[in-house]
Amino acid sequence: MAVNLFQRGKSKALLQSMEKAEDYAQWSELAAAWDHEQGLDDWKQDDACESYDYRSIRQRLDILRDLRFRKDWHQLLFVLNEGVHGNLGGIGKPSLYNKARLGTKNLITRYIDELCGALNDLNEVDDEIVPLAEKQDFFLRASHCNGRTALMLSGGAVLGFFHTGVLKALFDQGLLPEIISGSSAGSILAATACTHPDVELRERLSLDNLHHEVEETTAIRPSLTLFGGSRAMDVDNLRDYLAKIIPDMTFQEAFELTGRKLNITVTGLSTQQAPRLLNAITSPNVLIRSAVMASCAIYGIYPPVTLMCRNAAGETVPYLPGMKWIDGSFADDLPAKRLARLYGVNHFISSMTNPAALAITPDPDAPRSRLRNLAHFQARFLKLGAAEAMRFTRDNVRIKSPVINLMQHLTYGVLAQEYTADINIFLRNRWDHPLRLLAPPTREAMHRLIHEGERSAWEKVEMVRNCTSVSRTLDNILHTRGWEK
Repeated sequence: MAVNLFQRGKSKALLQSMEKAEDYAQWSELAAAWDHEQGLDDWKQDDACESYDYRSIRQRLDILRDLRFRKDWHQLLFVLNEGVHGNLGGIGKPSLYNKARLGTKNLITRYIDELCGALNDLNEVDDEIVPLAEKQDFFLRASHCNGRTALMLSGGAVLGFFHTGVLKALFDQGLLPEIISGSSAGSILAATACTHPDVELRERLSLDNLHHEVEETTAIRPSLTLFGGSRAMDVDNLRDYLAKIIPDMTFQEAFELTGRKLNITVTGLSTQQAPRLLNAITSPNVLIRSAVMASCAIYGIYPPVTLMCRNAAGETVPYLPGMKWIDGSFADDLPAKRLARLYGVNHFISSMTNPAALAITPDPDAPRSRLRNLAHFQARFLKLGAAEAMRFTRDNVRIKSPVINLMQHLTYGVLAQEYTADINIFLRNRWDHPLRLLAPPTREAMHRLIHEGERSAWEKVEMVRNCTSVSRTLDNILHTRGWEK
């Protein structure tokens, strides 16, 4: 009994220390110690598990090791043609990463390391053994089959600074995807990440760079001051703030500078106006700041925005001057389908701070229990029912007021969306009163949000590392060779 109490006390102390960790190295050391205390080292060492096809993975690992040892490059090429596919044998399932605090089955990590080593070996084989044209064909096909990873940053008003910690954690581990989308508040951080090269990025994501005091104005919104005196950042404050943290450049210029593919969602003000995903492919000359302003234009609080672009003469002019745009999270908070179509993405990481989404979407990666399964089912049922009711009302109840019609359209858009991805980094704490979400955060509040973003991302780092290792290896080979399409 005394031993059990001592072990529980030690485990609790480790969890408390993990909450206070200052960096991933410290956190991962504590997480490994917690796993050891819980006896999970044996679970990691044991290949067997019903969540994935461990027999197939073990067999493929042995084959790859043997072929690399014997330098049988042609047979290795044949075997790799069979097996470079995302989530082979179910090795990317969240259930394989929920049991332990750090990592998963050792077999999975060994297999991924061996596969990436085989890809690098094949790339370096003399062209007289494996012709260059054959290599190029293989790596292009392998990249297409395996797919790419995108990071999607949700809306969430002031809570969006949580994304900063997620970006920092992934960047520090060399795991930040090249393809990043942002909606509403998420567009601010996505734009920050995609308009600064690697040598500047960590500084640009720092608290000192992101926190700026907002000047007091007389434009205080009564709807917000009724509940605690919060002052909303008005449109001029927001424009000035973006000018301090995001350079004046187009989507194409940002891509040429950083190599990162920025995507920002905006919603049409008219119900007949389809939402847009703005990026260097669909709108290369649009100015990023104007796209962020549009994506942050919460209907009824900030005015709709006309997008701006740079024309052939270098002048700033309206883009689609007859159209106005509002908050991107209303229609496409996590634009997975569009990213898949544009970039060949088939693996998604979400950083979720959207209060509406959090209210109706339980974290799908959290460990399941009977009670949690029931809660998940009930939330899903209520969401679908509410979405269907709103769709029926929108499509069948004719109201003359265009404002009410637009509100119905936007409400249905919020309810009907899918808010989960392959890897989900969810905000755990619900910060402050919802009507204060538009008020500029204090330095302390922003620090807490950034730290929580880092800490939440640390829990997913090894899952991200394993699930993106092959695509990062393939992308690096294609970049180095100049074979990108």
